[in-house]
This record gives sequence, structure tokens and C-alpha cells, in this order.
Amino acid sequence: MGDADHDDANLPLLALLQRGVRWFSDELLERLAAAGVDNITPAHTAVLAYLDRGTSLSIAELARRAGVTRQTMHRAVTQLVDEGLLSSTPGPGFPRSSLIELTAAGCQRRDIASGILRDLEQDLASQLGTAALAELRESLARAWPR
Repeated sequence: MGDADHDDANLPLLALLQRGVRWFSDELLERLAAAGVDNITPAHTAVLAYLDRGTSLSIAELARRAGVTRQTMHRAVTQLVDEGLLSSTPGPGFPRSSLIELTAAGCQRRDIASGILRDLEQDLASQLGTAALAELRESLARAWPR
């Protein structure tokens, strides 16, 4: 381990987490562009990460799962509906809330992005080792309240 690695290990945890998020984001955007897919913003990722084929959720539930405000989620959903990646239908009950689900185009973009993210995790596993990556995932999953 060189001096630069040691210095990096002494950085605040926030800086290390931000570096990791930036690496994933930059690599995702670069690989999406190479695949001919339009950029996915962090807000769009927050929506697409919580929807699967055949799943429909309210904006409030999407916001809760993603840990963002309803207003932030509403903006992201509106953009993705306008792009044809999501559909919005009236939900049951009163007052009616919209149910959001992926369109075929949304499923395709989500599948491409998910494949790229799996590849990025494999790249990280080759750097850290599979066991260390599994431990990192487990630690991060336990670290913060939902």
C-alpha cells in the first residue's frame, strides 16, 4: 500500500462515499452513452431503481423508498412520463393517487442500466475481491435506517 493509498484511507468517510458514487455515476453515464442510451439522472435512477416490470407504485411510495421528498419524486416521474419511460394511471381510493409503472421503453432502459451496474460491481469485485465487496454491500445495507 503506497503513501497515496494511506492518505486516501484517512479521508473522511463522506469523501470516500462521494468518490464511490461519483465513480459509479460517471462510469454508468459513459457506458450508457456507448450503448446509445440517453443519460439517466440521479433523480431518474431513484425512480427506475424501485420499479420492476409489472410493479406500480404511488409517487408517495416511490419517494419513501428512495428517501426523497414527494416533490422531488414528482418532478422526476413527470420527466420520465414525458420521455415515455413511465406511465401514470389513476389509483384506487379517495383521494386518488397516481400509480406509476414502467413502459416497455422504460423496462428496456432500466434493463440496460441494470446490466451496466452489474458490470461495474464486477469491476469493483476485481479490485476489492468478491468477499470484500459482499461485506461492503452488507455493511452499507445495515448502516442507515430505511
